[in-house]
Amino acid sequence: MSEWMGFVLIVLGGAMQGTYYLGLKYVEPWKWENIWSVYAVFSLLLLPVALAAATVPSLRQVFTQSPSAALWGVFLYGIGWGIGSTLSGLGVARLGLAMGVAILLGVTAAIGSFVPLIVKTPGLVLQPKGMMIIVSVVTLLVGVLLIAVAGKKREVSQGGAVKAVIPGSFATGLVICVLSGIFSSMLNLAFAFSKPVADAAVGAGASSSAALNAVWMIALGGGFLANAVYTSYLMTRNKTWKNFALPQTGVFWLIGLVMGALWYFGVVLYGRGAASMGEIGSVIGWPVFLAAMIVFSSIWGFATGEWKGSSPQAKRFMASGFVVLMLACALLGVANRM
Repeated sequence: MSEWMGFVLIVLGGAMQGTYYLGLKYVEPWKWENIWSVYAVFSLLLLPVALAAATVPSLRQVFTQSPSAALWGVFLYGIGWGIGSTLSGLGVARLGLAMGVAILLGVTAAIGSFVPLIVKTPGLVLQPKGMMIIVSVVTLLVGVLLIAVAGKKREVSQGGAVKAVIPGSFATGLVICVLSGIFSSMLNLAFAFSKPVADAAVGAGASSSAALNAVWMIALGGGFLANAVYTSYLMTRNKTWKNFALPQTGVFWLIGLVMGALWYFGVVLYGRGAASMGEIGSVIGWPVFLAAMIVFSSIWGFATGEWKGSSPQAKRFMASGFVVLMLACALLGVANRM
């Protein structure tokens, strides 16, 4: 696969992940924890296991032949990512959507890109290619900040509340969002440091591309544990287990399946695309993946009326953010060719 095709797959994967959240809009009277638990079962457990079983001839051999440290590393990174997804809701509820998401995604992009760069290819850091990657990620952070400002101005112009959903100190919300960003980046770290596990999958008879399905199965299994614990806690606290038995909600299970498929196969496409870029794929591909997620989720926000009645200034900031994100992707493309 060419590097250009890999870039396209990463963008397509980001588009799928920027689309999956739409299902959350159409599941009343279910609560967030209901649809999220169904989505998590499909995206983090059933689909990864099914695809790995279908494409890796001997999954048991993957577990027995992988170095224990690598196997546990992938699994624990997955748990970390699951914790990050849980913390994201708590942090955003305290800082507000615009500021909370900007901080979270900014930290996720930076950590997820810079850690593999420094650990796997330290010799590149001060080389032109490494410097271009750093400039590209910083440019992406500027784009995320512009979109955050746009979101805040949209809230004000639409007459929405600008205060956080959960009262609390700014410092607490900031710490939670930073921690969420650090933990959320671990999904990319699971991929970046998964070569021993992928090699074991190849040894078990899988192709080099299918070997990543075993990696995702292990990492997302860890993520499922964290999400299952949190959603179960919410359904117990809020007494929303009974919502699964409400009449005329059967279609919500289908919505959860579609959400899960979009999210999971978005990750699969990211892995295939980043792997085609070689050793530097997890460094360059991750910020491109996040940028595509932001752009497409924002496009869907426009399409579903979230920006109706917002001020021209808010829309200008959003357009500026899009342009800067596209520039960041272009710079990453240049870095990949250097």
